[in-house]
Amino acid sequence: MLETFVEFTFEAAHQIPPFSGIHGHTFRAVVHLTGERDPVFGWTHNLYEVEEVIAATKKLIDNSYLNEIEGLEVPSIENVAEWLWNRFEPKLPGLDRISLSRGFDGAQEGCVFSGRRMKSAA
Repeated sequence: MLETFVEFTFEAAHQIPPFSGIHGHTFRAVVHLTGERDPVFGWTHNLYEVEEVIAATKKLIDNSYLNEIEGLEVPSIENVAEWLWNRFEPKLPGLDRISLSRGFDGAQEGCVFSGRRMKSAA
């Protein structure tokens, strides 16, 4: 078993009334994938294919107002992580978890979401 990951960033604005007005963040997402190693290439996933899936989703959220996106009416970092999971899980076999953070190096906050772990706990 091998774990690989792909990291990407996106810029977005949001608000969570009554806790905050409209403001923006640079979000950093890390998509963790697990699987068996390919006997020739050694990888679990062709990262070009993974990046295509990520790019299609990033196009929806980058430079956006998250509250206007279906499913993100309350765009807490936890809800955004789950929304990303729901977009990626059907298209990325072996998706293990998504780490999502915001802020700058040394002062980040975030969460880790794994729908797989939630299913097994149910």
